[in-house]
Amino acid sequence: MLWGLATVGVTGILLGFRVRAPALIVMTAVIVVVSAVAGGIGSLFDWNRLLSILLFVVTLQCAYLLGVFLGVVWRRAMTHGQ
Repeated sequence: MLWGLATVGVTGILLGFRVRAPALIVMTAVIVVVSAVAGGIGSLFDWNRLLSILLFVVTLQCAYLLGVFLGVVWRRAMTHGQ
């Protein structure tokens, strides 16, 4: 699960740095579907599975905001340097 969180975090930062909200919405849906399928259909409504999906989605959202912030700071530094 730790590797999954790290992967989702890096993906979120890259999405925030390069692309905007529509890609975040699609990626959130992909994470929910992949997490549900990986857990198995029988355990879809298990509290542990639902909390895991929620943790992945919150990690993606927070990493996206961090990526947007880093992108704005980087672009601002590039324009002031020219």
